Amino acid sequence: MEQQLTCDVCGLPMETGKEPVKLTCTFCGKIFESASYCAGGHHVCPECRNLEVPAVLEKVIASSTSPCPSEILEKVMAHPKLTMHGPNHHYIFPIVIITAAKNAGYEVPVEAIQQAMQRGLQVPGGWCGFCGACGGGVALGIAVSALTMATPLNGKKRSLSLEATSIALARMADNGPRCCKKAGRIAMEVAVDFLNEKLGTKLEKGKRPECFYSARNKECVKKACPYYPV
Repeated sequence: MEQQLTCDVCGLPMETGKEPVKLTCTFCGKIFESASYCAGGHHVCPECRNLEVPAVLEKVIASSTSPCPSEILEKVMAHPKLTMHGPNHHYIFPIVIITAAKNAGYEVPVEAIQQAMQRGLQVPGGWCGFCGACGGGVALGIAVSALTMATPLNGKKRSLSLEATSIALARMADNGPRCCKKAGRIAMEVAVDFLNEKLGTKLEKGKRPECFYSARNKECVKKACPYYPV
């Protein structure tokens, strides 16, 4: 029996036709042809498929004009080389938040994205269970710190970073196992409310995303997750 091809992004079966069809790449927008494609619309051209995660992130933020961090995040997370879980999410999240703030007209420090990348890379995987601080919550604190140029000696700015992280972590303590995708989505929602209130940004929340990663996530809590499809 021939094995069914599955989508690298969502894990669902691929549609396969007799003739190639024209598809639009999710990441670069180029038109390409393929006889196999995801019915959910996760189309990745050969050029973008070969990119590593940092290069994908760079391409997405360079072309993004959206003030909605969730919208930018969903595009980055849809790349097949981004693992279901893992520490690479910890630098993606703050960079997405900073990019959305910039797109919304906020004056972002020149070095903010570089600082977010360096700091996010230092947050290891498994911190949620081993240290009591999910990297997704810490990522929001990193974003706030980079946006305000906080230091350990600056009381008000430092406190803003701590406050943002604490709010995100409180939302992430939901009695479920780790899920980097869910943590990122929560961080984006908290970021919109927090940054709009505290820094006067004009971030947009957008529609709540419906998760399509359940087939790839062995620990998915399904209907207990607020992002599980209705």
